[in-house]
Amino acid sequence: MNASDLFRPLRGFASRNLGLKAVALALAVAAWWFVAGESKVLVSYTLPLEIRNVPKDLTITNKAERQVEVRLSGPSSILSGMRPSEISAAVDLAAGHAGRQFFTLDDRSVKVPPGIRVQRIYPSSIEVILDRTERRMIAVAARIGGGTSLRKRVANVEIDPPSVEVEALPEEFARMPVIYTEEILPDRTDRAYSAVARVEMREAHAKLVGNPSVRVRIDFRK
Repeated sequence: MNASDLFRPLRGFASRNLGLKAVALALAVAAWWFVAGESKVLVSYTLPLEIRNVPKDLTITNKAERQVEVRLSGPSSILSGMRPSEISAAVDLAAGHAGRQFFTLDDRSVKVPPGIRVQRIYPSSIEVILDRTERRMIAVAARIGGGTSLRKRVANVEIDPPSVEVEALPEEFARMPVIYTEEILPDRTDRAYSAVARVEMREAHAKLVGNPSVRVRIDFRK
């Protein structure tokens, strides 16, 4: 068998697919001409700025920018049909450290559909102040509503768990020797009342670590 015999099947395959290749090429060229020939437009959007990946044991303590204005360019058919879910803006703080710093916003910060270009972002950077937080166990107390007469009938209150782990700035712990549940309104006082209640955080930078709810049992005097 010579070399021409070996390549004869390949030549046959190529010749049989010339029609499909020609159709595919024609479609690609037509699509390119449609997009290239369509008028380009500029539009502006105001977007919420998502802040991602705040480093562990740090929290933002300044009023960092929470929205940006972006100017986009592209074919009018794509921009007019763009859904809100197709465009978003975010800044990544993974490389942040304690103290004041600036994070740049560029076209990589904005997610847009294919065929759309980010022309401008304002502001082009945001200022962020990161402060270190601590974690401590804080006792939980129940906030019981219903008026003074009802609270006078309370004989005992049990909370499970009796304390929860809280992450906060060091100075915030001095203002919360205990933390309270949301208000509990017992619907009966003839026997023990039990409910699941969320723990409320009043300090600006404090947050619960783990389950935000506790079980509260209230025993009333007979």
